Amino acid sequence: LSVMGNVLESCLKSAKGEKQKEEGEGDVKAPVYSWDKRREDIDPSNYCFENLNGVTAAKLPGVVGGQSFDIENCKDCVLFVFDHVATLTIDDCVNCTIVVGACKGSVFLRDCEDIRLAVACQQFRSRDCKRVDSFLHCNTQPIIESSVKMRFGCLQMDYDVVTDSKEFGSEPDQLHLSDHFKAAGLSFYNNGWYAIYDFSPVQHSLNYSFLPSTAQISQYIPDDAVASIATDSVRVSFSSTPYVPVTHGLEHAVLGGSSALFTIFKGKSGTDEQVGEVLTTLHNSGCQLRRCKETKMNTDTINRIYGEDTKPEFARAAKEGMVIGFEVEGDIAKLRSSLSSTPPELLSLLSPEASSDGDVNKFFNYVDMTM
Repeated sequence: LSVMGNVLESCLKSAKGEKQKEEGEGDVKAPVYSWDKRREDIDPSNYCFENLNGVTAAKLPGVVGGQSFDIENCKDCVLFVFDHVATLTIDDCVNCTIVVGACKGSVFLRDCEDIRLAVACQQFRSRDCKRVDSFLHCNTQPIIESSVKMRFGCLQMDYDVVTDSKEFGSEPDQLHLSDHFKAAGLSFYNNGWYAIYDFSPVQHSLNYSFLPSTAQISQYIPDDAVASIATDSVRVSFSSTPYVPVTHGLEHAVLGGSSALFTIFKGKSGTDEQVGEVLTTLHNSGCQLRRCKETKMNTDTINRIYGEDTKPEFARAAKEGMVIGFEVEGDIAKLRSSLSSTPPELLSLLSPEASSDGDVNKFFNYVDMTM
């Protein structure tokens, strides 16, 4: 019996081996999952500024590349992030000027004082801060908590970073803030920088105020700070951006008087550059923007806001592209006469004077409910 058992065991092993061999001959390689791969070496210093004192430092395009970024425990510094980031956290900083391109998610500012900040973001929150001047483009309502002497203004900035080599990433050699807006998925037109919500209000006073409409972050950046990050292969310049509309908010009208709803329908082929051309015409006509929003609309919504007799081409344009609404103040009559220069790829609509206030409220109430 023992001999027969050994023979049977030998036969079974032989059959099993042949089967494994046959199965292995035609098989493809087993799948390799992300957790099986060894992560590439990452330099943590690319994603933070920490423990800096009295210096100017910069991250050039492609260094952060859409990852989260932290700024912590810095004092008396000028800090630039010429890139787009996922989130931005600023903790325990004192007397710093901070410029960050575009943040796809939230900016968190905590336990900071005497800060000048310029950033475009989806959400802004501060906690336990004091004396912070923020130049914001914020797609949602900025929030402050346990913070005092906070001042806010509309982001009026563009940067132009030119590199003569690809050592800083795979992006083009010339990068603007508008490129990082697009990379972060931010709208140029949804800016609620002025609609501050205070989680810890006090009676008879406000914890926040607004910067003068002429204030810009470039006024806080020393000339030698920009010069110090320039090299033979890197050149940096600042200007007011042609893409992001400068709005003045609702609480401090610049020109006074009544306002009107001015709408641009981008349609299928309209571009942000062309919208910028129309806004230049608007400013040249003596008008200013109080606020603006970008949204999608269907035919029913268009009829409800603009009236049943609205021409059908506006509904078609809304179906094909985004709709941008501006609350405009100033010389409305002059603006109305200058709209003939609107690029043909765009459609524009300026509400009649008799219905201006109602159209403004209907448009912005609709956008607020749908965002």
